[in-house]
Amino acid sequence: MTPFEREGRCPQCRRQYVITGVALHPGAETEGPARFRCVCGEWASAFVPGSVNTERLVVTEKAATKTG
Repeated sequence: MTPFEREGRCPQCRRQYVITGVALHPGAETEGPARFRCVCGEWASAFVPGSVNTERLVVTEKAATKTG
C-alpha cells in the first residue's frame, strides 16, 4: 500500500483542501472523483486512485495564506 496526496477545491467558496489516503495499486489504476462536504455545506471533490477506501480518506482544509 502506498500513501498519496491530492488537492481539491470547493466550487462555491473556493476553499482548498488536501486529501490523503492509501492506494493498493498506485500508478496502475484509474482515478475517479471522491466527494466530500466543504465547511460551507457545498459538495467538493478530488480525483483519487480507484483502489482507495473513500471512507478512510483524510480531508484537511489548507491554511489560508494572506498576500499583500
